[in-house]
Order: sequence, then C-alpha cells, then structure tokens
Amino acid sequence: MTLADTNVGEISRILSIQDDTHLKRRLYDLGFFPGNLVECVLISPFQSPILYKVNGALIALRFLDAQKIEVTYEA
Repeated sequence: MTLADTNVGEISRILSIQDDTHLKRRLYDLGFFPGNLVECVLISPFQSPILYKVNGALIALRFLDAQKIEVTYEA
C-alpha cells in the first residue's frame, strides 16, 4: 500500500521510499522516513496535492510523490 492510497483520518507507518533521486532526500528532510507515523488530513478535489501530518507538521505532497512512499496501516 502507498501513502497515496490512504483516506482522510487514517494513520499509517512509513515502510520505505521507492525513489533514489533528490526526491528521497527531500522527503527525508520533511520527516517522511521509515518508521514515522503519517496521518492523511485532506485530499484535494483532483487528488493532488494531499495534505499529511508528520512529526506535528502539515506537509502537502503531490499524488505522484505520495505513490512512491510505501506504508502499512496503523490503528
């Protein structure tokens, strides 16, 4: 499952990021690294961007970028 597959209000744990370019480094800098919890806060009408809460900060990601983050569902 990817971060883009989550629904509003769901909390998931990051497993990995499937990208080896500068995007992976940027996501790490924003707090999207393996083991962190992420909550989906808002999905825009056209599915991009999507607002997530990670480490207490609200971060908007493009749908295509969220598809590169593998997650598992948390309770």
